[in-house]
Formats: sequence, C-alpha cells, structure tokens
Amino acid sequence: MATLAATDILGQSARVLHIIGYSHVDAAWLWPWRDSSNLALTTARSALDRISETPGFRYCASSSSHYRWIQKADPAMFEEIQHRIREGRWEVVGGWPVEPDCNIPSTESFVRHALYGKAYCKEALGVDVKIGFNPDSFGHAAGLPTILKQSGYGYYVFMRPGDQEQEPDKRLPLLFWWEGPDGSRVLTLRILGSYDSGAAKILTVAPNSFAEGFSDGALFLGVGDHGGAVTKAQIQQVLEMRKDKSLPELRWSTTTEFFKAVESSPGMAKLPVIRGDLQHHSRGCYSADGDEKYQNRRAERAMVQVESLSWLTSATLGRKYPRAEFTDAWWNILFNQFHDLMAGTALYSDYQDARDGLGTACQTATATKIEALESIAKQVNTEQAEGGLVFAFNTLPWKRKAYLEYIPGRRESPITCLKAPDGSKVAIQVRPSESMTTFYTRLGAWVDLPAFGYKVFSEGFDAAPPSPSYGSSITVSENAFGISSLKASSGVELLASQIGLVAIADPSDTWSHGIDQFRKEIGRPDLVSSKVVEDGPVLRITRQRLRWQQSEIAVDIWTFPQQDIVKLHFVINWQQHEQILKLEIPTALTEPKVFAAVPGAVTEKATNGNEEPYQDWVAVQGKKDGNDYTVALVNNQTYSYDCLNGLLRTILIRSAPYARHNPSPVDPNSLDAWQDQGRQERIFWLVGRPGAYTDLHLDQLANELQTPAEYVTDSRHSGTEGWDKSFLDVAPNTVSVLAIKQAEDSSSALILRLQERSGKQTAAHVESSLLQLSHDVPLNPWELKTLRIELSKHTKAKVREVSTLET
Repeated sequence: MATLAATDILGQSARVLHIIGYSHVDAAWLWPWRDSSNLALTTARSALDRISETPGFRYCASSSSHYRWIQKADPAMFEEIQHRIREGRWEVVGGWPVEPDCNIPSTESFVRHALYGKAYCKEALGVDVKIGFNPDSFGHAAGLPTILKQSGYGYYVFMRPGDQEQEPDKRLPLLFWWEGPDGSRVLTLRILGSYDSGAAKILTVAPNSFAEGFSDGALFLGVGDHGGAVTKAQIQQVLEMRKDKSLPELRWSTTTEFFKAVESSPGMAKLPVIRGDLQHHSRGCYSADGDEKYQNRRAERAMVQVESLSWLTSATLGRKYPRAEFTDAWWNILFNQFHDLMAGTALYSDYQDARDGLGTACQTATATKIEALESIAKQVNTEQAEGGLVFAFNTLPWKRKAYLEYIPGRRESPITCLKAPDGSKVAIQVRPSESMTTFYTRLGAWVDLPAFGYKVFSEGFDAAPPSPSYGSSITVSENAFGISSLKASSGVELLASQIGLVAIADPSDTWSHGIDQFRKEIGRPDLVSSKVVEDGPVLRITRQRLRWQQSEIAVDIWTFPQQDIVKLHFVINWQQHEQILKLEIPTALTEPKVFAAVPGAVTEKATNGNEEPYQDWVAVQGKKDGNDYTVALVNNQTYSYDCLNGLLRTILIRSAPYARHNPSPVDPNSLDAWQDQGRQERIFWLVGRPGAYTDLHLDQLANELQTPAEYVTDSRHSGTEGWDKSFLDVAPNTVSVLAIKQAEDSSSALILRLQERSGKQTAAHVESSLLQLSHDVPLNPWELKTLRIELSKHTKAKVREVSTLET
C-alpha cells in the first residue's frame, strides 16, 4: 500500500489533504432534468444531515439552477443551506446556472453564465463566488481565463482531460496559473482521479495529490453523477484513516481553504503557467447531435440581436426594455448548455426538453424583434412614397452590404428594382417560393446599410439597373461535387483539387472515447445531377444531387456577382448509422497553419488530422509562390474540424446512437434513437484571399454572413425620421462587438461589450449621434472590455469601464 511520509525530505511542514465534500448532479443525462431537480433536493438533504452529524465536515455545491430548484420547492431547507453558508460549513462554488460544455457556447454565453449565475448567488445566498468550477466538462476553451477574470473569478477547478487522456510527458500539472490570450490568469486546480472519490481512494490517490513544491492537496469526497452527497460510511472511513500516521493530515475543508493554503506556500514562486486550451476529452462531443448545436447557436444569436433592438426602442421611443423576459430566455439557453446536453451525449428524450427550452428563448427573441423593428419603421416619414416600401435594418454596428430577402406579395406590375433614398437603383432578383405552391415569390437584393441603423427602399417598376458581372475566382463543377477552383484576387489558385464529400466509418460510442481522429474512409457520394436552378443579378445557384448508400444529399452552391465568397447550403436525407459525412477542402498552400475561433480566443493547432473544436470559422494559412494566403470556412452551426497538412475537413453529419457509453454495445433490436437522421441542413461559406488569416477579419465576416438584413414591409405613413439613419458605429474591424444591451440594474444605461481579436494593441472608436458620443477605447491584445454608457438628454453620454458583471 502506497503511503506518504508526514514530512518531505526538504523539511516542509506536515502535508494536508483537504477533504472536500461534493456530489456531482448532472442536470440532465441518462435521466430527464425533472429527475435532477429531485436529486438536487435529496442530495442537499443528505449533505445537510452529514454536516449536522459530523463536527467540522464541510460540503461544496455548484450550479445556481440547482439552488433555484431547492429555493422554490423547499424554502425551509434553502434557509438551512443559507445558515450553513454563513457559518462556513457549506461552500458555493462555480455559481453558473450549470456546469456547461466549455467548448461550444459563445463568448457572450460564458459572460452570461457569470452575469446571471453570480447575481443569483449574491442575492439569494449572500455569496460572491470566486471559484470557477467545471470538473466534468469535456475540455476547456483557451479564452476562459479572460472571461473568468473579467467576471470576478480568481480560481478554477476542473478534471478533464484526465491523466489517461494526456501524453505522459505532457500532462497538465495539478496546480498552475491558467493564462488567457490577454494575459489574465486564474489559479487552477486539476482534480486527480475523480470529482466524487470514495474514501478508499485516499490510500491510492493521496501520494500523488500534491503539486510539486506544495504541502497541500485536495480530494473531493462523495458519490455523484446521480447525486447522493457524502455517505455516512465514507465519513466513518475518513475518521478511521486519520489514525494512520503514515498518511497526510486528512482535514475537512473547502476549495477556498485549499486555495488559501497553497497561496501562502513558497511553491507559488515557481508555479507553472499554462497558456491555451485544456484538451482533449471525447472529441466526438464536438459533433454529436448537430440539431441541438444548431438550436443553441440560433438562440444565442437571436438574443444578442434582440437585446440591441430593444435597447434602441427604449432609448429612442421610451418603450419598456423587457429585462425579465430576456433574463428568463437566457436562463433557458444557459441551462441547455449543460455539458452532457450541449455535447450531444444525453438521452433522446432530453433533447425534446432542450428543444422546448431553446425554442422558448427563440420565440421571445423573435416576437420582441419584430415588434421593435415595426415600431422603429413607423417613425420614418414616408408620406411622399408611392407604392410599396421595404425598411431594411442592419443590426451590426458597422456599415456593410447585406443580403435582403422578403416576400413582396402580388403587384400589378413586376418589381424591377429597389430605389435607395438617394434615387440610386439596386438590382433585385425574383426567387421562387420556399414551397411547391408558387403564388408568392421572394425578392432578393444586396443593399448598402448604415452601421446599426436602417435605410428605406421603395419598390421600382421602371428600367432595371445594369446587371453586375460574376467574377472568375470561383468555378462550380459540372460533373463532380462542389467547386474545382478557388482563386485569390491575384489569380492564384488556392485549391489543390476539387472540394469533396467523404464518408467515414465511426463505430465509436457517442462521446468517441479514446478517439483522436476520424479518418477511416469508406467511400464518397456519387454525383447524380448538377443544374443551375437560379441565375440573376443577385445570385446564381447550382443545385447538385448526390447519393451515398441509402442517403440522399442535395447542395445548393451559391455564387454572387463581384464577390469572392461561395455559399454551400446542404439539405441531406441521412439514413446511415455509425458513419460520419465530412466536407473536405484540399488547399494548395505549403507550410500550412490552421487557426480557429473558440470562446474568447483564436487557437492554432497542429495540422496532424486530429479532431478539434471550433466555432464560427476555421482558416488554413500558408504559402503560395512565396506569398501568404488564407482559405477560410465559415459555418452557421458546426463545431468540429480536422486539418491534415493542408487538407481541411469539417463534420456535416455524425450518426451515433444517443447516449451510448463504452463498453455498452450497439443493440440491433433496440428502438433507441440515432442522431442526425432524416432531413439535416448545414450551411457553410468558403473564401480564399491573400494575406494572413487576420487580414480576412473573419469574426466580422462570420457575423455578416450569419446576419442578413432585417426588414419590415411598409407603406406610406407619417413620421419624424428620415429614410436613412445610423444609431451606433464601432470600428475597426478587428474588434468584435459581443453585446449591445440595456444594463441589468434597471437603469437606461447602455452596456457595450468589445473584444480585440487580432492580437494587436488597438484603439476602438465608438460613434453615435443618438448618444452624442465620439469615444476612443484603448484595447490590449485580446482584451475583453465592457463599457457602461449613461445617456443624457442635454449633454453627451458618459462612458465608464465596468466588469462583465456590469459593476
């Protein structure tokens, strides 16, 4: 039996193993969330009983959603928890609504986890939570230290990836500074073994529980996943082990006391610094259950957009900002980012509940957005208009050319163009209906719009403007899938060969435990047909149909006049099991490097073919003829890619069974559901340009491609505003605007959140005639900054930097 001496050879004081009571309660996994609500109650009761029975015993619990369940269902027990918190026997850690997946949620979602979770803990529990706590999350994004530090956290606790998932010579330390891209640091503990250790594990875990140079270690004692707190037997075992003088002191403790102890140690002077993400655990989690990931992205983006519009109607029209409704919507989104839900590893029935929660958030956003747009449109004086109008709004705070599409209805004469306020004509294209009932067609156009503002267009019926020409940078194949040529503006070819689709065998479990790569090719879909189905001055669509075994694949390839972007809209009827369908982009670049957007950062990864997480975009940067070029892929819902040398691939479909965990086999007689079956839609945009990836301003481009112009179909009415107006402009294009919203403190103040995304010292400029504001914001590389802007009727707005918590 392994033991530890009471003192080490350097004569340090006796070692202390901090025994911290904890019980992991998955918010939904192999059971529905309603069961987890039950478990939160029964687990809390057991924990409180152990505290009452055992002198000095301490317990910690995370997840403000769990505390809310207890508060609503059993107020008396909630008061008992509050009492134990005050006396230091019950510790609140984490504080976020749930312990989320830490790769898939957006940067702003992580901010909201802290904003809403910490506010609840402060108000309901009287605790300012300082310790981030995600022991079971399946990897941790590189930008999290920046977000944590900005949100008032100084510490972080995690477990995955575990020892067995890391190369022996590259294992993460047990204790280290985790540093974000902006230099923010949090003191981080990697849990050894398990977040719910039985007492018997003390004998084997204790010898390895101490970081080099430290005499304090930590062990989390309890039973979990399905709750259960700490058992009487476990406590009795610890009390018996205390008699063994060969073991460290076994001290009932908390994570706070552990961190305080290590901070007072001389070992802090040599504490290692880890930069970048903490990966990898179960790479299949980046792609499992594509629909859940799409609904999450849709809800995140919808809420950020509607908050900006609602702030605007409050500031200009005095309309009530629906703060309570938005807070509820965000709680729904954040709850469904729980790591097993967001990773796609929960029960099929769990995703019916998740659909309802995310759908509720989307409905709140959509209904409020339409009301806001209509109220703004009605302020415009259109009394001199003749015929139909379309009010187009750009919800992004920079001017741009945006795609506008709406259904104009029937007209006596065909619409030939849109007319801008200055009288210039905008080319339009009549597009077919989205249904087989062809009565009402769509109208599409590319329109120039002001920054976070609107422009009103009138429908024209006279001569159409000249049609813009299509360039030669993109060649759509006639006898093979996709495109065969992608040229930079200089004429340099950026593809080594045709882009492709490839089917991959995937017998792994839902998590893909133990899998680094998906590379066992089993074939490629066959092209059935390729036909141009739309061709006009706004867009050209080539529709290709392919077949793979029992599955049908359709892809609409969109190209645009005078643009170097190609859009790939997949509509797939997928019928395969234990297979992956990947899109591959064979770049012609030498010395390739691959960069990807992740929460709060951009990561560079080895081009070794391993599966990696990403968000809105991934880019291959390399050389051609001695010059730098970049090929980038933007998506609207996809999170998993690999790059082998210059060959970039991303997952479209992954058909694993729901919640199959090794070693459980696939049961051919089971009626259990499989993921990504039937109709599946995926959208990508491909672009190749000269320069490094930073020269493409991909965060801004991804936002534009995922954000078409909003619109209101309108007619003649009175009003006081002109036909063209900007309310807010933020520059330059290397600065991401994460949020435009009203403050949480019930005031009318504007909250504007920015992040520098090029890795360079930058001065952002905020311009607003509405706010009487022209303000420069210094930003360090990768810095995340939140501004509180106080409106004034008679003077220019006042700007103050605040934390992400708006304090």
